[in-house]
Amino acid sequence: MARYKIITLVDITRSDPDRTCKESKKIGQQSNFNSLVQAIGIRSNIEWDRDPEMLSGRLPNNLEGKATHWVWNIEVEREDVFLKGDDPVGLLVDDLNGVPIIPNLDNSVDLDPPIFSTKSNKINTWIYLI
Repeated sequence: MARYKIITLVDITRSDPDRTCKESKKIGQQSNFNSLVQAIGIRSNIEWDRDPEMLSGRLPNNLEGKATHWVWNIEVEREDVFLKGDDPVGLLVDDLNGVPIIPNLDNSVDLDPPIFSTKSNKINTWIYLI
């Protein structure tokens, strides 16, 4: 199985609200998490042993800046499923770019436009093969 790390400024907290939940924040968090899982699932089934972790402060992996961010490690069933040319995550970068999100949750930066942005000068989501 191939392992990937996703770092994002989008609140992807797995809040797991039930049908009776009226808390818009929890519903928005779960919606963002679900959107991410579904976008990844376009190409492969995924597994994870830990839900996304919310961290504050300096961004990891030599990224510049400080912000609230989420780190999530996933596994997929096949090697090179996201390979595009020489980029081991190129197809996933393409698939996630532009997926709508619910903004203004626990994120500490303005997410405008409200999308997972993996390309452009407003990147808010990074993916790494680990």
